[in-house]
Amino acid sequence: MDRQNPKEPSLTMTTIVEQRLAAAKRADRIAAALTEPGAIAVRVDAAPQSLGAGQLGIALLHLERTRTSSGDPGTCRNWLATAIRPHVNGAADTNLYNGAPALAFILHTSTQPDQHATTRARLHHTVKTIIAKRLEAAEERIKQQRPASFAEYSQLSGLTGLGVYLLGTEPGHELTEQVLRYLVELTKPIRIDRTRLPGWWVAHDPYLKDSQEFPGGHANLGAAHGIAGPLACLAIAHRAGITVPGQLEAIERIYAHYDIWQHEDGWWPQWLTRPELAQHSSSQPAPGRPSWCYGTPGIARCLQLAAVALADPDRQRAAEEALLRCLTDQTQQASLVDAGLCHGIAGLYRIVQRAAADAQDPRLGEALPGLLHRLLECRAVENGFLDGSAGAGLALQAAGPQVADGSIWDAALLLTAPARSI
Repeated sequence: MDRQNPKEPSLTMTTIVEQRLAAAKRADRIAAALTEPGAIAVRVDAAPQSLGAGQLGIALLHLERTRTSSGDPGTCRNWLATAIRPHVNGAADTNLYNGAPALAFILHTSTQPDQHATTRARLHHTVKTIIAKRLEAAEERIKQQRPASFAEYSQLSGLTGLGVYLLGTEPGHELTEQVLRYLVELTKPIRIDRTRLPGWWVAHDPYLKDSQEFPGGHANLGAAHGIAGPLACLAIAHRAGITVPGQLEAIERIYAHYDIWQHEDGWWPQWLTRPELAQHSSSQPAPGRPSWCYGTPGIARCLQLAAVALADPDRQRAAEEALLRCLTDQTQQASLVDAGLCHGIAGLYRIVQRAAADAQDPRLGEALPGLLHRLLECRAVENGFLDGSAGAGLALQAAGPQVADGSIWDAALLLTAPARSI
């Protein structure tokens, strides 16, 4: 395995200051290019109220710039108005990345409490109704010992992401506790066809289809769709003093799963099939792309958050070491070629920024200038939040040794707590 120093290329203090100024200028240019809603293309298949790929992600960029006094309030209003036409989607299948919950989330993270008060209150009521319905369906599914689905539990589309919203808005509410209790239950094994499987086992493959390569489904280990998301959600809640019975045991169960399946070189498989579970061996030959969604960085940050919550310095060191090994693996790093948050350098940069702030190991912070240099050299493939220039712009405008602008939009990636007070 090829290794390199995570600080490369060598940068002087003067160069680092110049680099941060360049990042701020790039963020300004990105925002300027995303000013007019009618002139900006988003992914064809994205709903207008999609945070990941639609207009809502661009609205988030402008909300954050207005919050930090670097943007135009009128541009924010234009993007929000465009995104919610003709009405806000409050259907039961909406989530943190789409519809009413997504809109409620960005207003929570990126505006002052007295702004949009009436709209926020109305959205909050709608989101709680959605969560209650989703919980009822999930609890019935668990009783019947049927497989789960990404739509039920994941950060991107399920109750983990909705739980993040509640932790930020009503951490002491009964509904928040119900979501945490559900996540605890999700970690307990279930029996399907007389086979003991992880509680988050889904009946579909990673692409939401049935396929021969995934007989009966799979257990996902990524941050976006897998059990790393619930782990981080439970850990963030515990760190804030928000607990339910069995929460620590659930964190330990998930952590033990990652301990078992970690490769000797420090990475984890993206998912596990029935044959792999039966054989106690993953067929994945090498680490995947070092991304937030499925790669070592996203998983390692979730494990670091859990270790900090558990006050477990040994596990914290292990999580940080896994991230450092990923950063020095040239083969892995060469696979990051765009600027996105989901599977690009912006996401890796923000992960290392957050991890360095909690880290025992100073090498994570030392890696940031080299990562920022790479981020400045690449471009996003589209205009949205997860894979596009809006997400890259958000990362660039907070560039530096720490996130100094008070932003918490990356709670959508479970990299930080969803409220500045927890």
